[in-house]
Amino acid sequence: MVTKMDLGLQELGGGQRESMDNHGVTLEAFYTGEFAKNFKANPVTANGLKKTVYQSNTDLTLTIDTQKVGMWQGGTLFIYGLGNTGGNPSDYTGDLQGYSNIEAPNQWIVHEAWYQQEFGDGLFSILAGLHDMNSEFYVSDYGSLFLNGSFGIGPELSGNVPASLFPKAALGVRLKVSPSDNSYIQAAMYDGDPATRSFKSAEGRLWVAETGVSSDSGTYKLGYWQHTANKTFGARTFSNDYGLYGVIDQTLLNLDNGGMIAGFLQYGYTPKSRNEIYTYIGGGLHMHGLLASRAEDDLGMAVARADFHAAPNAGKVSETAVELTYRLVAMPWLAIQPSLQWIQNPGGDSAAPAVTAGLLRFEITL
Repeated sequence: MVTKMDLGLQELGGGQRESMDNHGVTLEAFYTGEFAKNFKANPVTANGLKKTVYQSNTDLTLTIDTQKVGMWQGGTLFIYGLGNTGGNPSDYTGDLQGYSNIEAPNQWIVHEAWYQQEFGDGLFSILAGLHDMNSEFYVSDYGSLFLNGSFGIGPELSGNVPASLFPKAALGVRLKVSPSDNSYIQAAMYDGDPATRSFKSAEGRLWVAETGVSSDSGTYKLGYWQHTANKTFGARTFSNDYGLYGVIDQTLLNLDNGGMIAGFLQYGYTPKSRNEIYTYIGGGLHMHGLLASRAEDDLGMAVARADFHAAPNAGKVSETAVELTYRLVAMPWLAIQPSLQWIQNPGGDSAAPAVTAGLLRFEITL
């Protein structure tokens, strides 16, 4: 899923947007464009070509607060339109983790459409509809700076089972309990295949549960998921698939100028006997506002490693991606973000050459 940082909004004429917000109707629109280039050809797990491709991602969202529009308390209706165009940059790198997190088929769809109702002054909530699980589960706030897909959600989940994720969310129901301001427990059930958006028994269900606690300096999350459809790997068929994950976001240093240096860590596990991708570890540094004159800019370096095997008894090969990125907020409505990535064993094949790839992304808030 693509995570948007707050860039502010352009005003509608005559303050109409502010008036709408005050009355419980919020409209947001983002356009993300990106040039992606592989600097070395990969003839083993890719098409053997070097090429620059352009792709785009358009987000249109409508949020309605039922209390502010004069209805009942605690309700939120959310509708998210998503448009994607462009090439598939991983066809040229051959990597399985996805070095661009906006790579998607050409489409215009309703990605999410859900209603949430809170009870007990936010102690408990229930949500139902088309819902992207990665908007709430397996999220690293500091990892969201990076453009490689694995820093959004671990490939041991997204690469092994159909899941309710970008670029097409599934039908689902989510329950959440927040005993305090710094703790929560949440669980959800999703349709087993977002492609159909219908509950069919053969597709199974994706169940996920997560708990988290936070302090002034960090957030710590632990989760479990299970997909109930039959899973075949090698010569065996299993009645389900499952995994565990953990996420740590930690502030390391607060700077005198208001900036900070933070770190994040992700870990994911699935059974080796039934999955091609069976462990994942990712982490890095996220530096915000290092310079007083560039207080809104972000600099980061991170590493993502996914362990593969082509068959249950095959040897391990790790695809490792190293990313260096800088996000420059040029205007309240414009951010520019280059990213340079080095990918070893793309596609989980030790015969594939290491590939260097670059992204040049811009985000416009409309």
